[in-house]
Amino acid sequence: MSEFATSSLAFHRFLIMAKNGLSQWTLALLRVVLGVIFAYHGYLKLFVAGGLPGTAAFFAQVGIPMANVSAVVVAFAEFVGGLFLIFGVVTRWTTLVLIFEMLVAFFMVHWKNGLLVSKGGYEFVIVLLAGLVVLLVNGAGALSLGKKLFKSRSLQ
Repeated sequence: MSEFATSSLAFHRFLIMAKNGLSQWTLALLRVVLGVIFAYHGYLKLFVAGGLPGTAAFFAQVGIPMANVSAVVVAFAEFVGGLFLIFGVVTRWTTLVLIFEMLVAFFMVHWKNGLLVSKGGYEFVIVLLAGLVVLLVNGAGALSLGKKLFKSRSLQ
């Protein structure tokens, strides 16, 4: 076997080992980053003065039904859902709720503004959606509290 083939084979083995070792860490990183983003947005709506009334007024302006109730539901979904993502518990159920919320945001608010977030567009929303879909497909991963506490996959 040539020196090039030997070194290529060694590099390929290294990449496989690195992928297997890093995949759970990258999944945890994605889960925590998304969790922080959603929890913070929910926190702003729930605990900062004017957060819920401002959210409800915006929802009414863009035509979201039952704006006051929807604002409370969205705020709790983001805050509690973000915490669930951070800790990796009920991750798949949480992502379903947040995916629904992001799809509503996409179609009711951002779609008409085009791609650029600087113009009220949907680029941030689709990044969040993509990350949530990854978590929906893969679950919380091995580095999660849900994995340690629950045997049921639906609670992880």
